Amino acid sequence: MKKKLALMLAILLVLTLFAACGDKSGTPATTTTVVPASTDAVPDEISPSPSESVETVEHSQYGFAVDANGIATEPYIYELPLTTSDDVLSYWFTVWTPQYLPESDFADTALPQEALARTGVSVEYVMVPSTNRPEAFSVLLAADDLCDMMCNALSYYPGTQLEMVEDGFFVNIYDYREFMPNYLYQTTYLNPSDIDTHSSVFYYEDFIPAAHCLNVKSGEMIGGFCFRQDWLDKVDLNADDIVTWDDLYNALSLVKSAVDTCEYPLWLSQTLEMTKYWQFQSFGSLSAIPSTMLPPVYLKDGVVQLGCTTAEDKALMEKLNEFYNAGLINPDWTSYALPADFTASTYNNEIAYQYHGATGLADAKKSSVDPDCNWQPTQKPLLYEGQILHVGSSKSRVGTGNCSFAAKNNNLELAMKWIDYRYSPEGWELYCYGPEGVVCYIDENGERRNTEWALNHPDGFELTWLVFLYSLDAFVDPGIVATETKLLNDSGEIANKTISYWTDWLSTNYDASGVFPIGARLSIEQSETISRYQTDIITYISENFSGFLDGSKSFDDWDEYVETLNIMGLQAITDTYQDAYEEYLERIA
Repeated sequence: MKKKLALMLAILLVLTLFAACGDKSGTPATTTTVVPASTDAVPDEISPSPSESVETVEHSQYGFAVDANGIATEPYIYELPLTTSDDVLSYWFTVWTPQYLPESDFADTALPQEALARTGVSVEYVMVPSTNRPEAFSVLLAADDLCDMMCNALSYYPGTQLEMVEDGFFVNIYDYREFMPNYLYQTTYLNPSDIDTHSSVFYYEDFIPAAHCLNVKSGEMIGGFCFRQDWLDKVDLNADDIVTWDDLYNALSLVKSAVDTCEYPLWLSQTLEMTKYWQFQSFGSLSAIPSTMLPPVYLKDGVVQLGCTTAEDKALMEKLNEFYNAGLINPDWTSYALPADFTASTYNNEIAYQYHGATGLADAKKSSVDPDCNWQPTQKPLLYEGQILHVGSSKSRVGTGNCSFAAKNNNLELAMKWIDYRYSPEGWELYCYGPEGVVCYIDENGERRNTEWALNHPDGFELTWLVFLYSLDAFVDPGIVATETKLLNDSGEIANKTISYWTDWLSTNYDASGVFPIGARLSIEQSETISRYQTDIITYISENFSGFLDGSKSFDDWDEYVETLNIMGLQAITDTYQDAYEEYLERIA
């Protein structure tokens, strides 16, 4: 790490381009003496009761019951405001659609204003563009001037989650667990049988590097691939007819011939796969092309594999290369970071088959130039009918958004209380649904509905992105999120049926036997081994793997590709994860 930090100091010359996140007086932010506070949890109407009895050791001085480890065993309701001090906390985050902001400052919008009114906590929202978050993070890290709260730091820190704390930049939340009782209750005692969620949050039983976004439900598939059924109708096919890779090839070819505007029916983005929403896993691999993190680790017959490096990855790329050579895949696919980047082509009748978030399907239909546009969910293509998939994701409630707390913090206690409020009974509703009457409201029957303003925005803004702006952004923020926030309207049934389709199909056709256990954590020494090799591995894969799909790299070069990775340390990485897996098996035996 010291070498990395020394290298990063070179960019200090450009630090003045960024606003500092510490004390704005020009003096360094210091770690305060922390005095714990209070908390509470999610109401019963959306959360199941604990499935096992909890042995409460004592009722803590902070107003909530704890177990022998000081973990809250019951919800806690905060007494508001959380503070009457004039301390200002800094919160580093991003907004995906800054053009949707009606004010010049995010802090002036409805959600932060309502949070301020309730909690009394003054927050400086440091909004960084989504396109340069890694670079902006590196600048702040090099200056040792992190904001009090840093969203997605787990993704951008140039080391492991252990090193984030060991290097002195972030704190271990477990050491301050009395400040976040609701979060720890949610991930430990709300549903004690939910081991995946607990393991995702607790890196070790005494180490928690971040507060994560938690979904109300676990195992719900809210993203996947869809096909234009109105175009399949033209060739006498139904989305349910597409079961195998051969079926997919046939359907894409027929639609390409039948629809003049659909030159390239299958559209991909540069990562190839959407992490957690795998579509092409039937070859037995998880082929997500990396940018900042290693490809996924998974198991094959008890042996650790790394995505984008195996014979199964090669087989997938050979199949996709067939599709590419037939003119079925968009040739500029590597220029799109996310499917959202090619929505213009989606709306302009250019795409037949692509990834969609279920909650965005109504907007996709409404925004299409074709009033008959009809996206329907499809299953994952199989090598043969009846195939059971083994590699994929766990059923943890943990989502993408997360927040870590800087060790140099203007007020660590207050920062943690402010975040923990999002997991309390009152706080989760504010952040999940937004302030009353903005994107959601409660009608005369006591039911939540989306507002007319959000459904038919005067500037044509889409409900999906308005929800991300005026309530919790599940891709960035910590807190509790419910998929239904975007579905409280007459079109919501489209998404609900799609989610049920994907979720039900996966529950029948996926056994998760190849999932690398969340609890198989790396030791500090093992983490150091991974850190030693991962940067070069990530760079080499990101620069070369995609070439096998579009033919810019020959499959005759595959062995050389893998051998180069081995020289860079691929085998050392897989051996290290294998050791961690076997140690995990010994622990649970």
